[in-house]
Amino acid sequence: MTVTLNDAALELPAGATLEMALEAKEIDPKGKATALNGRVVPAVLRGATELSEGDKIVIIKAFYGG
Repeated sequence: MTVTLNDAALELPAGATLEMALEAKEIDPKGKATALNGRVVPAVLRGATELSEGDKIVIIKAFYGG
């Protein structure tokens, strides 16, 4: 199946999870926020959040400062 991760196409097997998408792109999950189709997915739910064809994933790196 094809999903979009930060505006780039990503091929994943059927039944893949959000956590698997991060692993496929070698993204360290520490300090990252994730959203799936515009909804925030807490880190503890990434492994249980199954993806579907056409899903849009956004990964944002948290930073400090002002």
